[in-house]
Amino acid sequence: MDEERFLVERIGNVARCTLNHPANMNAMGPEMGEPMLRGIDGVMVDDSIRVIVIRGSGGNFCSGSDLSLLGDHMDPAYLRGLMNSINQLLLKLHHGPKPVISEVDGYAVGGGLGLALASDMTLASERAKLCAGFIRIGAVPDMGVTYFLTERVGMARAKEIAFTGDVLDAQTALSIGLINRIVPHEEISEAVMQLAARIAKAPADALSWTKRNLNRATHLDLQTVMDLEAHIQPLMLLSEAHRAAIKKLFP
Repeated sequence: MDEERFLVERIGNVARCTLNHPANMNAMGPEMGEPMLRGIDGVMVDDSIRVIVIRGSGGNFCSGSDLSLLGDHMDPAYLRGLMNSINQLLLKLHHGPKPVISEVDGYAVGGGLGLALASDMTLASERAKLCAGFIRIGAVPDMGVTYFLTERVGMARAKEIAFTGDVLDAQTALSIGLINRIVPHEEISEAVMQLAARIAKAPADALSWTKRNLNRATHLDLQTVMDLEAHIQPLMLLSEAHRAAIKKLFP
């Protein structure tokens, strides 16, 4: 069944979501995209979930779009509809209220790179390979890669990555700020879940507003950012979560 291509495990306050089509390197075709949308919609509205983890099965993260949909037999209208659906998924992950961690083992290519970078943090194994790759097939970056690459590494490096289609190993990706951390592949799932569980202990509203403000920060001037902080902070300081945290610090 399609649902088996995208698995959602609820582990405490963490939703661990797994792309599960290893024979196709977890490519995002209709059999993957539709259950992904349903799964992410479900965890986004689940108040018990504080953090979302995105990962792939079979030793790879995601190879991007299903290339069998391309070529001379391609239906442009169908492809655009599929891309629009996946774009909505990426927007939900990036702008949604819950922190998202991507666990990258093996290849994250093309749209798969976009999926990895749509998260708030990216942890990768030492055998991770990250590649925009679109230029290799005469295409332009899609699924947010144009935006996410520039946000993470700056315009000059983003252009180099996009123009060359080079495959970046984990150490190179870490050195330019494309990923947050390298973890041995035998330990990465545990490390990601430990980080997710730690973050999930924070109050949901504080996590949501922190993510929202940080996402906006680089697109606003300093005064506007500080005004936004000043608008939200009193609501946080009046919350029950804040009062409980203060009591723990000063019993």
